[in-house]
Amino acid sequence: MEHSLFFRVAGVALLWSLGEACTIIAVGKDASATGYPMVSHSDDSGPSTTDVRLVRVPRRKWPKGSKRKLYEWRIPYPRMVSLDMAPEYHPQPGQVEFEAIGEIPQVEETWAYWDTEYGMQNEWGLSIGESTATAMTAGWAATKDKPWGKNRVGIEDLTKLALERCKTARCAVQTMGDIAVQEGFYSADTGSPSAPALSGSSEALVVVDPEPGDMWVFNVLTGKGNASAIWAAQRLPSDHVAAVGNSFTIRSLDLKDPENNLFSPGVTELAQEMGWWHPSNAKFPGDFDFFGAYGYQPSRENTPAEQIESMSHLLAYYSGRRMWRIFSLLSPAEGAKLNPDLGNLPRTEDPYPPSVKAPKHSVTREMVMQTLRDHYEGTAYDLTKGMAAGPYGNPNRGPIKGVTGQWERAISMFRTAYSYVLEARPASRSITWFGYDAAHGTVWMPFYGASVGPAPKTHAGHGLNMSTFNQNAGWWAFNLINQYSDLNFQQINQEVRGKAEMIHQEAVKAVKEWETMDLAEVEKHSNAFAVKKVDEWWAFAWQLIAKYGRLVTTFNESNTGVDYYGQMYPGWWLESPDVGFTLWSPPGPFHGIPDGSKCPKLLSLAASDWSDWSQWSQWSQWAAWLPTFFALGGAYVLGKRHGRALPEPQDHGYVMAP
Repeated sequence: MEHSLFFRVAGVALLWSLGEACTIIAVGKDASATGYPMVSHSDDSGPSTTDVRLVRVPRRKWPKGSKRKLYEWRIPYPRMVSLDMAPEYHPQPGQVEFEAIGEIPQVEETWAYWDTEYGMQNEWGLSIGESTATAMTAGWAATKDKPWGKNRVGIEDLTKLALERCKTARCAVQTMGDIAVQEGFYSADTGSPSAPALSGSSEALVVVDPEPGDMWVFNVLTGKGNASAIWAAQRLPSDHVAAVGNSFTIRSLDLKDPENNLFSPGVTELAQEMGWWHPSNAKFPGDFDFFGAYGYQPSRENTPAEQIESMSHLLAYYSGRRMWRIFSLLSPAEGAKLNPDLGNLPRTEDPYPPSVKAPKHSVTREMVMQTLRDHYEGTAYDLTKGMAAGPYGNPNRGPIKGVTGQWERAISMFRTAYSYVLEARPASRSITWFGYDAAHGTVWMPFYGASVGPAPKTHAGHGLNMSTFNQNAGWWAFNLINQYSDLNFQQINQEVRGKAEMIHQEAVKAVKEWETMDLAEVEKHSNAFAVKKVDEWWAFAWQLIAKYGRLVTTFNESNTGVDYYGQMYPGWWLESPDVGFTLWSPPGPFHGIPDGSKCPKLLSLAASDWSDWSQWSQWSQWAAWLPTFFALGGAYVLGKRHGRALPEPQDHGYVMAP
């Protein structure tokens, strides 16, 4: 009884932690159009609110003997309250300092960097993207409310420590790995010991630097007995693009090649002890399949038997579809070689690679941004198609409860708090392109990694949160428009993307002008640009509300200033039995007939067709309405011919699990 209860709760924890998942896209220097590597991250925060401040952590020198405190960072506002951290994290009236859960020796000097929930980019251009991953182990923070917790460092502090102490990606992965082993690693998405969420109990990062221009992937999980850590890092080819979608991606860790592979001591030991891997599995001497050994694979040992198949589908395509899509968009020739239906599980045969080769200098910053906006448009998995997308092609899918099934997991998510694209450029010219809310409706503003001061109040002001509407907050401007776009996603989001592109081109032009300025001037100009464009976005929001309100399209106050059919329902949607428009009659049905339900055929007199519809039992009553019905149908078809072309019915853009 206790065993089955544990699995039931664990299943819920699995789904919950996937709701907080993120995506990484990375580009090696020789694949990048600029010749410098890039990495991006979308913070898809899930059901909780998120502290959306973009915080500047300044460079600082420390007295000998100082300690660097370790914390359990929060996701909601405030993510941190401490006098030992950046000024934006200092206590405000009514706030109480967070209690440290550990400490390590501080270094003599720490570097400046941009910070959110995770450290992003430092003054040397070292840049990090994050994605929560699955694992076969779980660990918890050593806080007072978790007596079972033994670990003192999460990915939040690890990324910040790497940016505080390192200039290169190699230094970063080694530093994070060493501290994780020493202090014990935990994931914020691990659930509880009674219901460990193995789908969120580990972390994956991609780290890039401007010099020497490396791109490293880093995977870390808690070690044996809810303590210490197991980690691996692998340098990816410089002419590759990488994708991480909530799973480890290190497949073939070469234990005999320390130049390109780094790892924790005894990295294979727990896998061998638990039977997750055996040396005979190696494809060559020194080969170790890190993901195959330590990634979470649903089985009878960790998942209820009746849930194994559906959980496997959920994990496989939640991760794998994004990997396939990213590779297909950024390296079409290599992407075409991959099976989009393969999925991505630890034991998947012939699995996706962690990265694929791209043509030399072919991948632009804008290509990465467009990929972050993607919903699989134009593919069999297109979330803007099908009944679930509604009449206006809405790709957003809200929460569900009590029904087994599965939506496709888009790259761009309605629940994204912020996203960024980091360009690792030398000579203090690295850029953090930072955008609020869902990527499909954002503008990424440029902030320099070597900035000497904080972001503007629109991005860094105290009190900026998701639970209090605030016209001084940049996040609210973008969130308001993205929410409003749900009324008619097809039309409103198209206009939003056009506006975003105009502002982006202004930003690109401005960055070129700033290149010759000193950093103090650049900071002043970049902050002013961000404030001005946030103000423009607010004005744009009010324009959209006026234009698309009342289910019409309003342009002005003239006699022809309103297009009554501007938001007309498409024919395929109106004609669906689910909608019921073409089935309406005085005796019913009044609300449509769900697909698969038993419903009368229009011209059928068979008793079996009418047995469940007592309100239609009088054929004479129905027959009396036939002339009117066909007249209305003819008028509808005629009106349709005089209107603009409408899209044909499309297949559903999601996969249903058994």
